[in-house]
Amino acid sequence: MLPAGRDLSRSYHQIQMRVRRTTRTRLDRYLQERLGWTSRTRVQKLVRLGRVEVNGEVAKPSTRVSVGDQLLVKLNAGGLPLEKGGRPLGHPLWQDPWLIAIDKPAGRLVHPVGRTLSGTILNELHHHFREVNLSPGPEVIPRLCHRLDRDTSGLLLIATTIEARRRMQIAFEKGEVKKCYIAVVEGEVESDSFEVDVSVQAHLDRSRRGDNRLARAAVEGKESLTRFQLLGRGRGFSILLCRPITGRQNQIRIHLQSAGHPILGDGGYGATEESFKAGGGILPAAVPYPRRALLHSWKLRFPHPIWRLQYHLECPLPGDQRPFLEAAALSKLPSFVSLAIKG
Repeated sequence: MLPAGRDLSRSYHQIQMRVRRTTRTRLDRYLQERLGWTSRTRVQKLVRLGRVEVNGEVAKPSTRVSVGDQLLVKLNAGGLPLEKGGRPLGHPLWQDPWLIAIDKPAGRLVHPVGRTLSGTILNELHHHFREVNLSPGPEVIPRLCHRLDRDTSGLLLIATTIEARRRMQIAFEKGEVKKCYIAVVEGEVESDSFEVDVSVQAHLDRSRRGDNRLARAAVEGKESLTRFQLLGRGRGFSILLCRPITGRQNQIRIHLQSAGHPILGDGGYGATEESFKAGGGILPAAVPYPRRALLHSWKLRFPHPIWRLQYHLECPLPGDQRPFLEAAALSKLPSFVSLAIKG
């Protein structure tokens, strides 16, 4: 039995749990809240595939659960391979009793998805909490406040209590959380600042790297807006500050591709070594063409979920971005005050 949700410090093929505090709640809503690390869409898919049982019987999408019901969730039916854990979690930047901020390394998934059910940032956080005995009950379980793509490095915020996560979700929805990213893009951007509001529509694109949900620009889709500020230029590349006003999937990557300046290394959105060189691009000395999209989650400003004071967090730039800043003669990045990020 699990006290609340999946013990992500271990690899599981299935999860058992007992309903304790609810009355005739929809099964998908209940599981999404208990599991914490997955989406409601993912839960609904598991139900449709017959991989969720209630009191020993395969559940239907319309199933409602009551106190005392025994649930069984089969996460890894068919013997899909599991990744081994134990990789570095990422450098901790800041922590208090309600929130943790880490420097996520590029190449790491933030949560289990598809065939990858272990070895993610969230797995490692759960393992860490178990090891140091900081997770004694259902109220203290790491939950993501937001997400970063596998290739994106930098600042990732995690809540350690249900209430902290709930309040942070409200803050994100209200636009109270200000996010700043640093991107190295193809081409020498001419404007000091610009914005892109191309709509974004998500669809499943099974790429060579596995089950990745990529998003494409579409005529019809959800509203999206990103503001960009030029920080510096090099030989055929530019350094941009990126401020997503909305939070659509892969929004920054799509908007930069739409603007004709895909992120360097972002093969999923039009960036190639050939196109970079064809546009007159010259890499910094002794630096190979990047193997990942050079996008970094740099700064966050948000109201603390408990104290409501404004917190400013910053994550150092990764090693693969720094040579580009040096080549663009950009010795210092702007402060929050100089960014004028009110809107």
